[in-house]
Amino acid sequence: MPELRQLRAFVAVAQELNFTRAAERLHLGQQAVSKSVRRLERELGVTLLERTTREVRLTPAGAALLDGAARALDAADAAVARAREVGRGTAGTVRVGVTPAVAAGERDDIVQALREGAPELSVSFRDLRPSEVAPAVRSGEVEVVVARTGPAGEELATARLRPTPAELRVPAGHRLAGREAAALAELDGERLLAWSPPGTAYTDMLLATAAAAGAEVTPVEAHITGGTSLRELAEVGAVALVPRGWPDTAGTVAVPLADDVRLPLVALWRPGTAPSAVRRLRATMGDQ
Repeated sequence: MPELRQLRAFVAVAQELNFTRAAERLHLGQQAVSKSVRRLERELGVTLLERTTREVRLTPAGAALLDGAARALDAADAAVARAREVGRGTAGTVRVGVTPAVAAGERDDIVQALREGAPELSVSFRDLRPSEVAPAVRSGEVEVVVARTGPAGEELATARLRPTPAELRVPAGHRLAGREAAALAELDGERLLAWSPPGTAYTDMLLATAAAAGAEVTPVEAHITGGTSLRELAEVGAVALVPRGWPDTAGTVAVPLADDVRLPLVALWRPGTAPSAVRRLRATMGDQ
């Protein structure tokens, strides 16, 4: 099969009908262009160009090759450009896993970070329970996961992203509803809504944060995790620590925290070279 560089040289000469202009167009020496065309003719066993001291003309075989060769080069160039765009994270689809504690506003930040300067890029989110994170990453089902913490004991590459200030959400009518601010210590004795059971990294971190402030809370695992609803708060008589700006849910009230509580955020991926999506997230959302 002819090499692309041979076809490229032939097409340039066939379109210019001049070896000098073709060489200038390809940024090559005229001798290199002539050699490529001669090798192509030998390989095909036909004469493609008639050369005289005054002009260059296409033979019937050359005319038959020109159209198809030009289309093949266009297709090859397009494929190379597409591969570069996908490899650089500026085209194609990036599959991003997110855990339930990642808020809608943070998803918006992820989309903005990934698509900045890349209008052809699509972002597909996959909601994952903490126990599903490592299998989804290892299998390649997602390229990167954005979560509050990494799964314990799993060998995944990790990068810290910018943490998010926390706020308190309580059922309407709760004793803390309507307060200008509440201290973590005031949660002592409360039931705390969590998206995973005790023993998972993020739930344990929330319990430890509350305990460090003097509040002993009882974790209650949420049944609804595929979105950002807190409609269970009143149902189970619990409160929740969520990222600031969590979408409003009917029957719940946001209460600012007097304590400076920041919820961690991390990117997780398969060990090895970081995907372009991770590099983009770190550049825009990295923990400075």
